[in-house]
This record gives sequence, structure tokens and C-alpha cells, in this order.
Amino acid sequence: MDGEIILRESYCIVTTTVDSEKIADSLAGDAIKQNLAACVQIIPGIVSHYKWQGQLDKTQELLLQFKTTENCVQKLMKYIKISHTYDTPEIIMVRIGEVDPGYGKWIESAVNSDLS
Repeated sequence: MDGEIILRESYCIVTTTVDSEKIADSLAGDAIKQNLAACVQIIPGIVSHYKWQGQLDKTQELLLQFKTTENCVQKLMKYIKISHTYDTPEIIMVRIGEVDPGYGKWIESAVNSDLS
């Protein structure tokens, strides 16, 4: 059926936060160039409250949402960890329960493409 939403466990959103637009752009662009994500949304204006090394802190951040497949998650998470400027970056993966079939095919083709 056209436009039908299908249940798939193979699509994921990986999120992280950064404190600089330059770092956000670099992480997003490189992840796409390396075929680790089909799309990365950068959402500004996040304020994070947390305790770090025994001190309460508050930081202005940007939230990155990487759209990828479950097959790419480990490589993507490793890339983020290695490339991130934080000592202990937030890296969270959430499986997408439902996705439009056309969008799902686009994600798969983007992360599986053989760009030279």
C-alpha cells in the first residue's frame, strides 16, 4: 500500500551534544562523507544541566541527530567518540520503530553507497 508505514528495527537515530557550531558541522559532514549517516540534524539552543567531577554545571550546546542503520551504529558511535572534543561525550542510540518505506530506502542507500 502506497504511503504505508512499516515496522523496521534496522533504522536508528544516534544523538550527541557539542558546545560549538564548528564541531557540530565537522562531525555531521564527516559522518555523511564516510557513509556512517544519511542525514544529521543540528539543533541549536540546547541547555544542558549536569554534574561533572562533583560540580553542578550548565552548558549551551547543540544537539546532533544522526539517521543511520543498525549495521552502521557501532562504526558511527566509535567515530563520534574518537572525533568528539568532550572527555565523556553523550552518545545515545535509539531504534526507530516505524519509518516511511521510501525514507528507509534512502537511509539504506546513503549509508551503503560507495562514494569514491
